[in-house]
Amino acid sequence: MKPVTLNQLQEVVKCGGRLLGMDVGVRNVGFAMSDHECRVASPHSVIYRSQSTTLSNIVLLDDLVRKHSIRGLVVGYPLELAGHRSNQELMVKSFISELQLSGRFQNLPYLYWDERLTTAAVTRTLSGLQMIGHQRKTILDKMSALGILQDCMDNLWRLDRDASQC
Repeated sequence: MKPVTLNQLQEVVKCGGRLLGMDVGVRNVGFAMSDHECRVASPHSVIYRSQSTTLSNIVLLDDLVRKHSIRGLVVGYPLELAGHRSNQELMVKSFISELQLSGRFQNLPYLYWDERLTTAAVTRTLSGLQMIGHQRKTILDKMSALGILQDCMDNLWRLDRDASQC
């Protein structure tokens, strides 16, 4: 895996393929997937995360990447509201390190994306729905990944639009 900038990710998706959005939490990782044109994100799935599930999660992610022709990852990066790094940052970086050390994602680019207020916005959106705790948490994780990915893709398209106006 290799970290890239937004401009570099834009070059990757110009060739087609999908992006996978990730909301890495303490116990779960929520996933969202783009369409082939990287315009619209959809919620996808959630995996449980612990030290004992690391290998199985790597296998699941590898299958997902291969099956859906994923060309890059957009990983939610938890900053504090003031823009400072948070305690959650170490957890996200640890998860990405696990993926890198597996050797399965050698050429897959990833971009850290500021996820400030994503979970809060999704929580407010879901507040009126009657769901039980586990069901609500699963939807929250998927929708947070969707928010992260959609925000990134919207910025990719803004870059493309701005570049074509020059």
